[in-house]
Amino acid sequence: MRFMTKTLELNQILDLVASYAKSETIRQEILKLEPMTELEVIERQLTETQDMMTLITRAGLIPLIEDYDIHQLLRYAGLERVFSIQELLYIRLFLSMERDVHTFKREAMRNKIQLNSIEHYLTHLHNHESLLSYIHSKMDEDGLILDDATPELLKIRRDLSKLDKQLQDRLSKLVIDYASYLNEHVIVIRNNRFCIPVKDAFKNKIKGVVHDVSSSKQTVYIEPEATRQITAEIESLKVLEEKEIQKIIALMSEEVHQASATLKDNLDIFLSLDFLQSKARYARTLDCNKPHINQQGIISLIQAKHPLLDQKTAVPIQLELNKDLKTLLITGPNTGGKTVALKTVGLLTLMMQCGLLIPASEGTNLAIFDQVFADIGDEQSIQQSLSTFSSHLTKIISMIEHVKDNTLILLDELGSGTDPNEGVSLAMAILNRFKVYDIRMMVTTHYSELKSYAYEEPHMATASVAFDKKTLKPLYYLQMGTTGSSHAFLIARRLGLKDDVVKDAETIYQGRQTDLAKVMEKLNDEMLYIERQKEKLAFEISESKKVKTEYQVLREKLLKEQDQIIEQIKYKEESKWQALKDEARQIITELQKKQSISNPEIAQIKFQLNQKTESDTTHRLTDELMVGDDVFILPYQQYGKIVSIKNEDYRVIFGQFDLMFKSFDLRKEQPKPDPKKSIRQVKTNAGATPEKKAQFELDLRGFRFEEVKDAMDQAIDRALLSGLSTMRIIHGFGSGAVRKAVYDYIKSSPYIKGHRFGGEGEGLNGVTIITLK
Repeated sequence: MRFMTKTLELNQILDLVASYAKSETIRQEILKLEPMTELEVIERQLTETQDMMTLITRAGLIPLIEDYDIHQLLRYAGLERVFSIQELLYIRLFLSMERDVHTFKREAMRNKIQLNSIEHYLTHLHNHESLLSYIHSKMDEDGLILDDATPELLKIRRDLSKLDKQLQDRLSKLVIDYASYLNEHVIVIRNNRFCIPVKDAFKNKIKGVVHDVSSSKQTVYIEPEATRQITAEIESLKVLEEKEIQKIIALMSEEVHQASATLKDNLDIFLSLDFLQSKARYARTLDCNKPHINQQGIISLIQAKHPLLDQKTAVPIQLELNKDLKTLLITGPNTGGKTVALKTVGLLTLMMQCGLLIPASEGTNLAIFDQVFADIGDEQSIQQSLSTFSSHLTKIISMIEHVKDNTLILLDELGSGTDPNEGVSLAMAILNRFKVYDIRMMVTTHYSELKSYAYEEPHMATASVAFDKKTLKPLYYLQMGTTGSSHAFLIARRLGLKDDVVKDAETIYQGRQTDLAKVMEKLNDEMLYIERQKEKLAFEISESKKVKTEYQVLREKLLKEQDQIIEQIKYKEESKWQALKDEARQIITELQKKQSISNPEIAQIKFQLNQKTESDTTHRLTDELMVGDDVFILPYQQYGKIVSIKNEDYRVIFGQFDLMFKSFDLRKEQPKPDPKKSIRQVKTNAGATPEKKAQFELDLRGFRFEEVKDAMDQAIDRALLSGLSTMRIIHGFGSGAVRKAVYDYIKSSPYIKGHRFGGEGEGLNGVTIITLK
């Protein structure tokens, strides 16, 4: 009587779990499951089942085939018995399944799927790939021995093929030769011999053996003497073929015998995996979770459902029992869910102690009990002539005789089926008897006196099944801390009982209702209001936590993206810097290879060294440009006007130039600086972005002495690149400082061949004409 599994319908759960098993051995093992009491064993089985469910979700089912259990064949292997072809086919299927499981493991590891506790099973699998290959080399998919299984068999079958052809040719020739003697021009088989159908009148014309006569006696089936020798040789070879086949079967059997120990190990592992996978597959159908387990008698159900109800429509319950609240009294109307609540607690406890996951939310806590007693439902015993009351009482008597600490007791409608006053008294006495033990108990009742009793007992808590007074329908979930009415008057009115009868009943009831009952009813209404407020607050807290989590996820995402952008920018800039270093090294390498360098080459090298890396325009904001807009040209540091736009190309006129630009090269409506500043601005940026077209003259008016050298360097570089031979340097008359700077530069420059003042019409002494080498 330790565990009343049938009353709580555990057998139905085990039937469902067993339906997922692939072998009959595991089906029977599941059906025989009994609740365990060792915490470590239960914890291990629950963890393994949960890990298996996670693995199935991420990697799919472990590829076990139906009826893979070859236990009996392995027992034969221990006896060194030669297997039949059919048995070898079963063994080959087992080996193929083993190969598929190895592949499953490799794929899971390649995809970095955590195997957790399941890894222990998969890593201890032996590999029999060589045995599988050996059997494949001897036998085809249908169990026929292959021609090349051995050289001897190959020779025999080749000889058989030749003799078969000779026999057919000889018979075909005889049919032609004896055509006039035959009833039909066909070859038939009689007594496993090839015969020809000869007319009875000509049976003595053909030498041979008669094997059959037709029912009409008109046809005699004769095996011609001319083919008997070939037939004898064929029969002899077939005997040899069969002997060789048996030899090959014996060789395959011997290979299996040698591997029988490791095959047995693998079979045990597959049985364990089948057991876990069956439990995990059932758990997935109910969206089950692994509960916390304890040995302190703590029961804390969170969103728990009865596993045999439709999980889509079943209403989850929440309840709690512990060392302070050992007994829960549940009240409420009929068909409101009281009995389901009892069964849910009992059945989930049994499932957990059998190593099964349960349909409840994470965080659910269940206690391990040494005994689970249940008296649920109306189970009259007709054979024993027991009434409902007697049937209930007989079970309770047995419980009182066997009860001990750490027992879970579930009593449905305690004290019902007899006189109410006597039933209440008996119920209180039974509860008093049980409370001396450290047990957990759940009781359902309609008796108001038991509700009062529960309030007076410190170790008892109350709960009621919710009821909608507007629709007059039960809501099926539990409300902890409240006592519920049976709502008999409301239900009677809904079912059509005349209103005057119901009102009369209510009047009688109010007269009999005690002051304590009235206070309890008022208190109950207030507690229901508080419970609703608590549920509302809990919902708001949950929503707030959800929003907070979303913001945290978003923040982490933004920070991650920020880090990625910084890394990208860092990588891009480092790449640019590395490219510049590589270019400098290349220039140095080229210079080291050359014995002499021409002026244009020197100018080209100086130009390359003066280049800036291209600026990243990916994220640059561009102005909205239109025809007629005044723009500032970034590469030239000049102002111009847009005269036309074609696709993304902008045609701009500035000074004497008419060029095409992209939008990121232009800025709209930049103010024009004074001429002097413009000249210096050109000078300042020219080294970074030289003009794309060389000029024949350089106007240095307005420059200071120290600015002349840089301007001369850049102008001569462009002239050399463009292949110019002369340049006109305008320095003006002035104080002579700029002219002195020009002549100092001419004396030190290796690129100037000669110079002279300007002539008539060239600017006279305010201009110097230089000739380049």
